[in-house]
Amino acid sequence: MTLANISGAVAALLAVVFIWPQVVRVYARRSVEGVSGLSHLIGLSGTLMWLTYGVSIGSVPMVISNANIELAIIALMVMLVRKHALQWWLPIVVFSSTALFCAIFYVVSPAVVGVAGVLVGTPAIVPQAWRAARSQRLFGVSTMSYVLLSLMGLGWFTHGYAIGDPVVSYPNLILIPCAMIIAWKAWRSRNAAVREAATATT
Repeated sequence: MTLANISGAVAALLAVVFIWPQVVRVYARRSVEGVSGLSHLIGLSGTLMWLTYGVSIGSVPMVISNANIELAIIALMVMLVRKHALQWWLPIVVFSSTALFCAIFYVVSPAVVGVAGVLVGTPAIVPQAWRAARSQRLFGVSTMSYVLLSLMGLGWFTHGYAIGDPVVSYPNLILIPCAMIIAWKAWRSRNAAVREAATATT
């Protein structure tokens, strides 16, 4: 097996699992505290573009991972709307307009979809990183999801480098450090909550 195959398989596997601890946490805790609606709206659009680009270049790992991520983001959108963190119409407008854009440019020029995926998808994590950096309470944020996300980013960076596709690799230079910041802040928030609870019971 080549480095491209191994890194693509590892990245796709991590992409299949990384987001589900976040979905489980939000639904189990019934809380979206600390979860950025803006990040997930941007992610809803960017992931659909990445999925379309993956189809256009015939990358099975990209298709599998991005289809999975899109489903998970939709599940998160449902809870964000239920908890009034987002207005109900926003995810519908974002998804519909992105689907139309992808359908048109898949036929006209799939490379445009890939570049748009970079421009839209790359900064998707930034609002969540900003929120995490400024918040002390991140009750709704899963530490495990963001640890796995940083590892997934490393896998995609390696895969993109191995296949010589900067569209796949370079966005991860933003994703990896942002995901690590969010994971660290979520871990600190959880530890602070445990200490507060222990102090309150003594």
